[in-house]
Amino acid sequence: MISEFYCKNKDTYPPFKNGLYLEEYFFQKWQDVSLPTKRKYIPALWTNFQIEGWFSHRRDAMQSSLDAWVSANPSDGGYFVVVQYDDGPLLRLPENTIVYGACSGHIPIPLIYQDVSNRLVSYQRKSFGEKSLLCSFVGNITSNDVFPNVRAVMFQTLYNLPGFRLINSGGWSASVSGDLQDVFINTTLDSKFALAPRGYGRGSFRFFECFLLGTIPIYIWNDICWLPFQDIIDYNRLCIVIHISDIGCLESRLRSVTESEYNAMLNYYYEIKYLFDVEGMSREIIRQNMRENR
Repeated sequence: MISEFYCKNKDTYPPFKNGLYLEEYFFQKWQDVSLPTKRKYIPALWTNFQIEGWFSHRRDAMQSSLDAWVSANPSDGGYFVVVQYDDGPLLRLPENTIVYGACSGHIPIPLIYQDVSNRLVSYQRKSFGEKSLLCSFVGNITSNDVFPNVRAVMFQTLYNLPGFRLINSGGWSASVSGDLQDVFINTTLDSKFALAPRGYGRGSFRFFECFLLGTIPIYIWNDICWLPFQDIIDYNRLCIVIHISDIGCLESRLRSVTESEYNAMLNYYYEIKYLFDVEGMSREIIRQNMRENR
């Protein structure tokens, strides 16, 4: 395929990313292992080129290039792609293609990135009793195409509750100021729970960032519960998962969680946290595709 399929990402978001995005890491991992699978991996860095201004002008040419690659690489077992982009691949994929998507597709994967500096895990964590906030959120109220707007409803319902601190950072931007980064980190460190609602996409970077800061995330969804590896991870043991229609019951649910139950969630996270790492995620996707060859 043409070089545009492998262009670099023009943004650095979230600001704690210091390394590769999940598509980039998996692409590199696949080149290293070169294992035979029933489904063929379509090697493309979807997010990197789909956020470029030139993509709409090059779309037809890139579709032709993709079609030519598929023609030259036939697969009786079908294909698979790995994509971070909220709306998935914007090119027409061959039939019998499975999309491993962080926000849409067929199989959910975690919305994560690489941070070789380990910035978020370097902060001193607080114990259950040392955290002064029951629940927090620092972020923007992002609209989405699926009614209702999860974040707007969340703010409206929870904003004035005691023990809750919700900070609207304004509209989304790929550039996050140092001051806002500090507010997010310090607020999350001081919270027993942190809201990790879907935004435009069904996934949330915040979900795994909360765990890195030693806080239990609350995943809020509306149309589809897009949590990764649900056949492996027991989310009832890991965190709080609610539909937006149940947001009014969240406060009482959080206040009912004991310290021992809270710590059990964190302990369970340490058992499965490899799946929220780009290396572990990549290995699991490869494992699933190797399984089809048996």
